[in-house]
Amino acid sequence: MDNSVSLFVYIISDWLGLVSLASCIGVLVCLLWVLAPPRGDALSGLRSLLAGMWRLLGIAIAALFASNIIGLLVRAAEMSGKPFPGVLPVLPTVVFRTHLGHVWIIRMAALVVLSVTMVAARRSPRSLPSSYLMLGCALLLSATESASGHASDAGDFSVPEIMDWLHLLGPMVWGGGLLVLSAVILPRLVQEGDRAAGSMAGVAARFSRIAGVAVALIALTAVYQAWAYVSVEALVRSPYGRTLIAKVVLFSLLLGLGAFNRYIRVPRLQEWAGSATTRRGVLGRIVAPVLLPLARDARGPLVAKQFTRSVKCEACLLLAVLLCAALLRHEIPPRHAPHLEHDASVMPGPWRPNDGARLP
Repeated sequence: MDNSVSLFVYIISDWLGLVSLASCIGVLVCLLWVLAPPRGDALSGLRSLLAGMWRLLGIAIAALFASNIIGLLVRAAEMSGKPFPGVLPVLPTVVFRTHLGHVWIIRMAALVVLSVTMVAARRSPRSLPSSYLMLGCALLLSATESASGHASDAGDFSVPEIMDWLHLLGPMVWGGGLLVLSAVILPRLVQEGDRAAGSMAGVAARFSRIAGVAVALIALTAVYQAWAYVSVEALVRSPYGRTLIAKVVLFSLLLGLGAFNRYIRVPRLQEWAGSATTRRGVLGRIVAPVLLPLARDARGPLVAKQFTRSVKCEACLLLAVLLCAALLRHEIPPRHAPHLEHDASVMPGPWRPNDGARLP
């Protein structure tokens, strides 16, 4: 397989894996903490929502299986220097004798447990033990992403690897929730109009709090990531730095849109539902007056439609951010380049000392 084609296939499969993993985590987070317990007539509507979320979870798990298998084949081809048909004989060596293979085994085991638990829990999709077990499997899957990336160069369970995992976990929770809200939950609630005002306001407020925690986690770990992998000079001179700039710009747009929803549209949804408005913290009292002139004077179902469209825009931006994250996994961080050049000089040949490709 041509190197450029191989890289393209790997990046797309990696991006598909990140999106699918975010969807899995988003479904489970929404099941546990975003959807309210049903009351009275809301039970039938909840069943419809759960059916849609369960379908999304099943599709995401299937996509994760496909992404991991394609990723292993491409990485084995890169590591062995063999074309695709000839890579099959070396797969046992890659799987059982490399760090990449060991991480892949853990990832597939977590996927199998996640799949079996999902099938077993279909009759009671809001079962807490099953949901927490599936969430644990999804978190383990996210940890294996860091264990096979640039951060794994520092060793398993090292500070860089843990920080990389936390930096990935923030977008997984926030972005996964956005995907579930925009694809399943909000369109169904909007169709019900005024009857779903309370549900819409509750879902928006609860998810807004979760997103706030995720954003704080992203911001804190981003400082460490920038210090560990990028210098100011390399930001514009290296492909890694330019991709990082694109990611920061997209994330800034996502953050601005999220802030507008949190401080403008969520309170208006609560007013529509006649529920208590969420108290604004110090940051909210500063940001809300700045954003208020940008808001249209909309009330009632119109606010719900605007909120739904805005969440869909956030979800699209999140997909672009995850694409940048997939690209970054295949670029060499500027501060890693010197030691990789040294490794290449002492270990020539097709076995590249790339992220996660440790050989015995």
